[in-house]
Amino acid sequence: MKAFGRGTWSAAAPLLVAATACVTAPLPTDEAVRRSANPPAIVEGRVSDPEGRPVSGVAVWGLPRDKDLGWSDPSVTDGAGRFRLSLVTPGAYGFLISWKGITIVTPRADDPSRTLVLISPGDRKSGVALVFRREEWDRALLAPRSP
Repeated sequence: MKAFGRGTWSAAAPLLVAATACVTAPLPTDEAVRRSANPPAIVEGRVSDPEGRPVSGVAVWGLPRDKDLGWSDPSVTDGAGRFRLSLVTPGAYGFLISWKGITIVTPRADDPSRTLVLISPGDRKSGVALVFRREEWDRALLAPRSP
């Protein structure tokens, strides 16, 4: 299990900020610039727990599978667990779920990062089903943090 979150890097943050203060962000590739001009694809789905109950209030991110795809804004699930993403096209995406500022990636076959959706400009994909296993987040939230 790998956890990413705001508190995870707190001890390294001053060093990280200092180390990157003089560095500029990498320029997007020519292909990334070309793709960003394409009509986005809309991807809709639902996040549920392993018993099929909807999960509300979690952020869903499109996980680009290609260096020429930029990150898009996340969507927060509604009371029915539904999300709607607008993603750069064409490309392949998996998904990340973030709850309480933490994103978890597990080796489970049903982990959202292992879901694969292929999209083209202007596509509209629906019915993407993602599983949220709260016990993984609870374990990460309770794990001891290094100073």
